[in-house]
Amino acid sequence: MKNNLADLNNHLFAMLEEVEDDDQIKDQKEFDKLIKKAKTVCSISSQILKVASVQVSAIRTAESCGLLNKDMPALLTIKDSVSETSSKQKLLGGK
Repeated sequence: MKNNLADLNNHLFAMLEEVEDDDQIKDQKEFDKLIKKAKTVCSISSQILKVASVQVSAIRTAESCGLLNKDMPALLTIKDSVSETSSKQKLLGGK
């Protein structure tokens, strides 16, 4: 898994498909392991989404204060997976 929300989304749907697979139900021990794994992934995903929400909120606040083009803390910068450059407006739907 890569480190962006689109990949997280794909990973979550893949996990859902795996849990819904009827073949998993045949072996209860393996199914129980899968459910435990799914719960762990869900818990971690929730924390990742909470952090992303805080980042978006902070960026919007910085933008409303006219600080968006100033140096931002590293936690609030978004790395472009293609060029590895910072993009402060990416979460806001900008260019």
